[in-house]
Amino acid sequence: MKMIIFGGTPGSGKTSVIKFVMQELKDLSIHYAKFDVLTTEDHLLIKDKFGINTEKKISGEICPDHYAALEIPKIVEKHKNKDLIIIETAGLCLRCSPYINEGLAINILNILAGKPSSYGPLLTHADVVATTKGDLISQAEREIFRSEVLKVAKNASIIEANGLTGEGAIDIAEAIKESPEIKGKLTLKHSMPTAVCGYCYGNKTIDSEETLKRYSLGKELKARIPNLNCGKCGFKSCNEFIRAVLDEKVNEDKCPYLEDKKE
Repeated sequence: MKMIIFGGTPGSGKTSVIKFVMQELKDLSIHYAKFDVLTTEDHLLIKDKFGINTEKKISGEICPDHYAALEIPKIVEKHKNKDLIIIETAGLCLRCSPYINEGLAINILNILAGKPSSYGPLLTHADVVATTKGDLISQAEREIFRSEVLKVAKNASIIEANGLTGEGAIDIAEAIKESPEIKGKLTLKHSMPTAVCGYCYGNKTIDSEETLKRYSLGKELKARIPNLNCGKCGFKSCNEFIRAVLDEKVNEDKCPYLEDKKE
């Protein structure tokens, strides 16, 4: 089994490019998962077009890339009979990325979206950078952009892609075919920071004392929870559960492991 993770900012053309790539990989058995924050119907469009297994994952209040990292092992276990798993992530946080060392990381990069140096691990840790919307600028500008990309993503292959015409889809498909099979434990290419202040634990009041209090309460509760992100409490992650406890929306005893941790 191979795993491919497409990351990129909203509007970069990820889904459009993926459709053309899937057309080149139609002989493989594929499972596609789309991660987004609020809503998406892209998985249905892919399912209708290619007749393959698809699913959507809505992260809600947590970072979509964190959520993807939590869910990827479950997706692999459930669809281990497939030739290829394609993950598409919303990529809203430029400090995070769910890229794994064992798969292929593809960044769909809108050539009009700013300097490459302003991007984080979604670009710098990519194996392949597929630049889109290059038809809107000159060849000289595309070459300058390419050199800027290589300054921050030194080991990446760069492919010019187009979500309207399908340009670059064959090259991306070839890179996927040549990528390694995933084996053993999966490891992230980049660690993902979380819960570094009271706002991370859900504080909404812009006040230093209340923010510190919220952070202290969240940190204390987190120390008593094993951080399994098992979902048995009804929430996607332990951090989301902690926020709900601090908001008094749920009792802390909803965590089945809390008492064991206290002992």
